[in-house]
Amino acid sequence: MRRAVGLVLIVCAWLSVAACGPTPTVDDAGTGIVTDDLGDGMRAYRQATGSPTGVVIWFHGMDSDGTEFGHDPRHRHFAEPFLRDGWVIASASAGGNSFGNDGAMADYRRLIAAATHRYRIPRMLFASESMGTVAALRLYREKEFAHIDGLVGISPLTGLPATLRGVDFIADAWGGTVPQRADPLSATQSGYADRRFLFFYSMGDTVVPAAAGARAFAIRFSKRADVSLVVCQGGHVDGSCYGGDAALAFANQASTPAR
Repeated sequence: MRRAVGLVLIVCAWLSVAACGPTPTVDDAGTGIVTDDLGDGMRAYRQATGSPTGVVIWFHGMDSDGTEFGHDPRHRHFAEPFLRDGWVIASASAGGNSFGNDGAMADYRRLIAAATHRYRIPRMLFASESMGTVAALRLYREKEFAHIDGLVGISPLTGLPATLRGVDFIADAWGGTVPQRADPLSATQSGYADRRFLFFYSMGDTVVPAAAGARAFAIRFSKRADVSLVVCQGGHVDGSCYGGDAALAFANQASTPAR
């Protein structure tokens, strides 16, 4: 809880917002990375010093809970370029294996609101892993998120076509019936007009069906959207797909006059 001591309030008035609030936990001794508690099932990873310059909203994959940046080398490899550049990585448990259901959407909205309130930074990027891309895509096409710098997807599941809606664990996540609105690939061309995407995908991915993967999204929307594809090695969520440097460069391009 925030301490309502007068001195702390005075200090908080001129220090970076990231330095106030609940005491952060040290994630890795000696690395300078700390974790901020943003509320129920939500957290943010950042450098212990310096003022934040942007926020990455992370949409986690299947069998994950958004805490991977504290222990998974692949996720840390993705995050490190952003952290060095002053970005904050914010994530939420978001109901576990939700496949973009409405409950997860509400959780991610709360995460965005919490991160925006805490860090007071206008710059924001969406980044997703596998299943999490469905939720990220559903949010990204909404007008209120038109200002987002772009969406980076790692081994992305970009849609829930009819062939997937009957899969037990996907249907269960939606309470038994998956509506067509759950499928980003069913959106109109205008839904993603002028939006930016960077997808890392592998030709050897046997988890995400080709009809609901990165290339399927590019074929469907690239006439109106800016969709870049990067081919990585191995299978689904292979370590080579966590291209943090390329993702940061993609994010920074959004703030250049060339956009």
